[in-house]
Amino acid sequence: DIKLLHVPYKSNTLAVTDLLGGQIDMMITDTATGLPQVKGGKLRALGMSSASRSPLAPDVPTIAEAGVKGYEMGYWFAAYAPAKTPPAVVKRLNELLVKAAKSDSAKTAFYEPSGTEVFTTSPEELAKFQAGESQKWGRIVKAAGIEAE
Repeated sequence: DIKLLHVPYKSNTLAVTDLLGGQIDMMITDTATGLPQVKGGKLRALGMSSASRSPLAPDVPTIAEAGVKGYEMGYWFAAYAPAKTPPAVVKRLNELLVKAAKSDSAKTAFYEPSGTEVFTTSPEELAKFQAGESQKWGRIVKAAGIEAE
């Protein structure tokens, strides 16, 4: 039951600068941008938007744990190929991407600095996941009364 005013910024860095300077009262940011400020004692983390606590900040509750039941919002990346790519090529690309994503280099590049959890799926599982995300966000957009421009 709070009112928030969305203030668009060109980058999270600019928003964090205003948050630290007191021009804005709060923001929702990614772990890589916000956590160093929290660990440095300059900001206070109210909650993680993921379904579970981050091992990088185990003392920070999830937003659901903090009282907003059912809240979960994350981000994800996926790799795509043109629609008519032969199945054998898609299969091989998926195998290579899964191998790369599970490598120590990926852990060092993604998880350690930012808390980004790497997970892999098959092309079929990605299609199901993406359809579910589209349905979920479609319901949220409709419930919020957001209209296409």
